[in-house]
Amino acid sequence: MERRAGSGPLGFSERSSTVKEYETLTREKVDVVPFGCGMPETHLMQDWSDRMLDLILNGPTINGIKKDEVRAMLRETYTALKQYEKIGPMASPFINDPTAIVARAFSELYPGVEYVAQYVPDLRDETNGTAYGLTIFPDDGSTPIVCISAEAPISAAPELLAHELAHVATPEDTEHGESWSAASEAIFKKYNELLDAMIPDGPEPVLSPHRPGDGGILTMPLRDNVPEPPTDDWQLTTCPVCGAECWQTDTARRILALEPDVRTACTACALKGLGK
Repeated sequence: MERRAGSGPLGFSERSSTVKEYETLTREKVDVVPFGCGMPETHLMQDWSDRMLDLILNGPTINGIKKDEVRAMLRETYTALKQYEKIGPMASPFINDPTAIVARAFSELYPGVEYVAQYVPDLRDETNGTAYGLTIFPDDGSTPIVCISAEAPISAAPELLAHELAHVATPEDTEHGESWSAASEAIFKKYNELLDAMIPDGPEPVLSPHRPGDGGILTMPLRDNVPEPPTDDWQLTTCPVCGAECWQTDTARRILALEPDVRTACTACALKGLGK
């Protein structure tokens, strides 16, 4: 039986897909070191004339072109390509895609740790309840599959992905313990570093780990999605927003006792709130 890790109470799914193996041209252990070739860098490729580029790429010969200029072109191209390939087989077309930055943050923190990420319409848990994020660890030890609900708001996707990637980084921690928390914190920190480097004077980052006193919305599974509680600590209550019947866990009650500013809502209302 496959082992799965989900986003809090949001659950599990039987869905997966076959993805073609993705091969990169760059190498995990090879980076471009500034001035590492022992030569001073020449003009950046972006400053070259169209004629110079056309001559190197398409000309019958490259006589008269200095070796250090060709090497500089290769080094600059390799650097750009490696950043592109870190995102995956379909790099984002958006210049400000937080999920792509999350993926890059993870790849820099955990080089060589593989996973496949996919959006899944109508993502469901093993009780057929609505799920918004989960990670599948196949029994055969093959690549973990990260599933994010296609119904989740765009603004929620980066945090859902970061949450699941922390599971990929810590497959031994299935209960959001210390190792998972450390990985989650590291991903958030690296994400913020990358975003600050890309947009130094930009707005506050989309992602930030929850800390006591931050408030926020605590999600409660809907009874319609989970008719029978899986454990005895699940108690029936109602969503204060829409009035629907939902479940409150012992963990939720402990959080509410420690953080009076936290609000509760059913999963449907909570995700609507994330989209605002």
